[in-house]
Amino acid sequence: MTTTTQIKGKKNCVLDIATTEVVSVPPTMTIIEGLAKMSTHNFRRLPLTDAGTGKLLGIVTVTDVIDLMGGGNRFNLVANKHKGNLLAVFNDEIRTISTEAVDGLSPSATIREAAEKLIETGHGSFPIVAADNTLAGIVTEYDIMKVLASENSNTLVSEVMTKNPQVVTPDVPLCKVTRMMVTHGFRRLPVVKDGFLIGIITATDIMKYLGDGRVFSDMEQGKADEILMIPVREIMTAADIKTVTSSTSVADAAKLMLEYGVGVFPVLDGDELSGIVTEFDLVKALAE
Repeated sequence: MTTTTQIKGKKNCVLDIATTEVVSVPPTMTIIEGLAKMSTHNFRRLPLTDAGTGKLLGIVTVTDVIDLMGGGNRFNLVANKHKGNLLAVFNDEIRTISTEAVDGLSPSATIREAAEKLIETGHGSFPIVAADNTLAGIVTEYDIMKVLASENSNTLVSEVMTKNPQVVTPDVPLCKVTRMMVTHGFRRLPVVKDGFLIGIITATDIMKYLGDGRVFSDMEQGKADEILMIPVREIMTAADIKTVTSSTSVADAAKLMLEYGVGVFPVLDGDELSGIVTEFDLVKALAE
């Protein structure tokens, strides 16, 4: 776990590194409006607050969006309540896919406590909630990685990466990708053709596809299967994929991740995909 000495001389309160001017939405906003806001701002999570009091009522993450599209519990909203009509689903209230019992941090929490909680739970972010349940900020694994990126570490990417990762081919339908993500808890999957890495599909890519309006041009009758059968090559990230090698140090990988503004690196040794390494992997390695 993170030690006090590792963050000595650095800002120590979680509010020092958190986003305190948090964009939030009312729980009655439609799902498609919420996804559009997440897409516009490149958010992975969106807090729901009471417009009058600012009290935190819930949070929607990209994982909830994948669950909605991938046969998880939230897919019941598509299959049962709206009988497979995605247009009707997207016009439902965003609170229907939110997590209401949100695990948060106190404004007095330290960065060390935030890092320990992130590692313990595997969550990618935590809202910072005052005693009266008003939203004071939000801290992410990316924020914590910025603090830890200057730490010296002899640990190599090969020691912390996911080896032999699950991959998909470019013609795999979206429904299979989201189902894999829900089943295995993935947020990213490398896309491979003929043994070579040609792209990566992330939960954020899928959220942006739904939130930027393209989904409506691809739907004729609003049926879920029209969207769920779209091949992954049409929404994956393909151009200028950033990678590291297995011999890269975790400290250097963290610095590169911050420089490029990405949350995952495919690990390539020559042309071979050896693994993937994520923000969480790097935070955990640097904190330990």
